Amino acid sequence: MVLDTFENLNIEKKKRIFQAMLNEFENYPLHQAQVARIINEVKISRGSFYKYFNDIKDAYWYVYQVAMKEIHEQSESERQHKVSYQEIVRNFVEQTTNSQYFKFIKMHLCMNETLLKNEAQQTFEKQPANFKEWSVMVLSHEVIRQIMLNPVNKEKLLDYFNETVKKIEKED
Repeated sequence: MVLDTFENLNIEKKKRIFQAMLNEFENYPLHQAQVARIINEVKISRGSFYKYFNDIKDAYWYVYQVAMKEIHEQSESERQHKVSYQEIVRNFVEQTTNSQYFKFIKMHLCMNETLLKNEAQQTFEKQPANFKEWSVMVLSHEVIRQIMLNPVNKEKLLDYFNETVKKIEKED
């Protein structure tokens, strides 16, 4: 959890620390990430880092939450306009691919997601309303993961996703 001392920093210092953490987490899996590289890049003391975050995992979750918030905010209006699940997934992938968080998200999906599975489940805020919503949510996350890991299959995966969602929707 990000501590108040980090939230109270001036914007420029917060940006420098955030960028150093993003650099670390997009280049190293969490189990190899080091506070030392982060503090050396930003030129702060180890003690300062621990005034901002409890540990390296807290810093990681902070970067993850910021990235997801920014990426999801870009697609929020789509949900309000009733676009298809396929378009939401397509837009999420494109927004992620074109964002500063692409390498971070890819590292998360390739290396860190499994390690953090239990913690991610604890932070799951919105419970799906029903079987259909849950199925589409799980499937969409898997399709996003597969596209991020192998972008050449993007259209094929989106087509499979679209057909599967149609079948799920017929179950009503």
